[in-house]
Amino acid sequence: METSVTVSSATSSNWFPLNIQQQDFKVSLGLEITGTGTYKVEHTFDNIQTDASPTAFPHSVLTAITSNTDSNYSFPVRAVRLTCTSWTSGSATLKIIQ
Repeated sequence: METSVTVSSATSSNWFPLNIQQQDFKVSLGLEITGTGTYKVEHTFDNIQTDASPTAFPHSVLTAITSNTDSNYSFPVRAVRLTCTSWTSGSATLKIIQ
């Protein structure tokens, strides 16, 4: 599975669900930034289909990011999203491969 989410203002993207049923859970994350802003990737352990307000946890590496970078998840999380904490111009795209 491969997808991407983009934000272009100080906001959070929608949650993107991941397949926690995989035998060998692995997720690659690539954050591509154009313009000026500060971004972070968040994850939740809550079921986004049934929980109206999932609890967000910051990724251990992808926080306060201002330039292109990548990381991963090697443990199961139910969903991920991209959040812009400070925006002046441009956008950021989070590419997700599971």
